[in-house]
Amino acid sequence: MKNFVLAILALFTITTAANAESLVEPDYSGEMDAHYWIEYYSPANYKADQDFITGMRPHHGGAIPMSEDYLASEGKKSTRLQALAGGIIRNQTFEIGMLDKVESLIQDIDFERDGTGWHAVALQGLANKQQFMRAPTPIIQQALSGDNIASATDVQFAKAMIVHHEGALMMCDDYLNNPNTNNGYMERMCLDVLRDQAQEIQLMWNIVATYPGDHCAIKITPDMIKGMDDMMGHMDFSRVNCEGEKKMSCCCCKGMTDMDGHKDHAHKNHSMHKKGCKCCGGKDRSGKMEQCGVDFTGGQSDDKPVHHGSHHAH
Repeated sequence: MKNFVLAILALFTITTAANAESLVEPDYSGEMDAHYWIEYYSPANYKADQDFITGMRPHHGGAIPMSEDYLASEGKKSTRLQALAGGIIRNQTFEIGMLDKVESLIQDIDFERDGTGWHAVALQGLANKQQFMRAPTPIIQQALSGDNIASATDVQFAKAMIVHHEGALMMCDDYLNNPNTNNGYMERMCLDVLRDQAQEIQLMWNIVATYPGDHCAIKITPDMIKGMDDMMGHMDFSRVNCEGEKKMSCCCCKGMTDMDGHKDHAHKNHSMHKKGCKCCGGKDRSGKMEQCGVDFTGGQSDDKPVHHGSHHAH
């Protein structure tokens, strides 16, 4: 069931840039008070929650100074990226408060005295209690926003935050797939993170694509990313640093493997007809097999524009 929900959320992030209402903490409405979230809770459930909070809280905490440093920089240009950075500061500060409240409640549980049973594991309604309104994600497509250029400063921040967000997706995916997870409040929070941060990753790749220079020359190193020391060894920098093959055989051609994620049906999945692919003719004028202008590192190849949408796997 969880995988089905995640698939629906992944589809949502690809098809729309509109913000959906939070599953766990809807924006302030003034219509409801905070109330305790009760679960049938065990020591194993406690460990799953505490381990997640121990990782996610400093992770969220690292995104805030990264965003503050970017907003204080002189080289920033993208208005969408500046809006996103402001939203990260606002939203993730609130989410840290959510994690802190869960932690304070579960640490008050005395399993030796009360045992496994019904316990308060969260306080729902914090948004109403604090009159909190979530900052929306900026429009993904620059053509709609009028924001059509990025600086090297923008690219560096966007790439670093992409890796940072991918860490959050990994942690939430691990939490939702942990058999000892049994906290509906935290599960909904993770579903929000998976939806929102996957959408923000899509936005940041779109901003990187507006950079007029070679974005591959702008490298990301672990020291640029804060709050992820414990999991940095698990992060993949190859895409943001344009490592590995940039070009592959034409997506129209036969014989591609499933791992390429770029078979004949890719055109259909990305709303493009085969006749729109220059390489579908098989050979160019020189008689050589053409290459598909797709850069699997997130940018563009040197001679043809990218014609496929971004793909994110959680």
